[in-house]
Amino acid sequence: MDSEPQPPDASPSAAVMRCVNCRSEVPYDAAVCPLCGFPFSCDLTPVDSPRLRLKRGAWRTILGLAAIFFLITSGFFTSTGYDAYQGYVLDVAARLQPDTHSGISIAGPSFFVYRTELALALLMQRAPDFYWRMQDNIKSIDYMGPSSLAGPGGKRISLEGIGALAEPDTRQVFVLTVTAFPNGVDELWDRNVFSYAGILVHELRHIELHASGQAPGGWQEEWMCERAAYSALRQMQAPPGLLLQYEMYLEDPQNRRYQKWYKWYEQWD
Repeated sequence: MDSEPQPPDASPSAAVMRCVNCRSEVPYDAAVCPLCGFPFSCDLTPVDSPRLRLKRGAWRTILGLAAIFFLITSGFFTSTGYDAYQGYVLDVAARLQPDTHSGISIAGPSFFVYRTELALALLMQRAPDFYWRMQDNIKSIDYMGPSSLAGPGGKRISLEGIGALAEPDTRQVFVLTVTAFPNGVDELWDRNVFSYAGILVHELRHIELHASGQAPGGWQEEWMCERAAYSALRQMQAPPGLLLQYEMYLEDPQNRRYQKWYKWYEQWD
């Protein structure tokens, strides 16, 4: 049996990360990947289209050459650029002390507990009003490993397309692996900790809306929850690319790209 993955060292001097492009291990403070040239100081929001796919090979070559140029001429990115694009870099998360006294029960493997405590610490430091609301309204945050759930009539409900679930009656939040660790359990990126904190706020808002009898259901409820998460992320000064994702959704929640998310609930009918 494989040993249980351990949480990454939170000490900046000892931390390493994996390149999101080639998966090689590099120091957390590297400006670019020394193997493939991928730049870490950028906050990238994945976008896909036929036109982009055609250009992807050329852009990878350009990015690689640009990375080599930066290494040769300067060897570092400016402080302003680093602070503005806290995305795939380890700056904020490496300095967080896990919140072990939130009063919220966290159930799951040790690496999941550790990541959840980091997200709670981020909320406590940068969006304390949302943190205290979580203490008042969320009883537990539980790790969810299965890929499906038992639904009505004995059918299986696929969990594909969602990242977390809230049960308003029990005030429990269930989190899928992809939510806490979108790049794997051995990574620690600022962007992913911010994203996880935002998703916890999203589930908090579900619980609050149901408790107050104001939950409209459907896409309207999702929009209200995403708006709460966006507000928290703005308070936390989240990476710009992450904020942009929320802004795109809040501006056009009926866009075709979000319909698969809404259709997930139809499995319960």
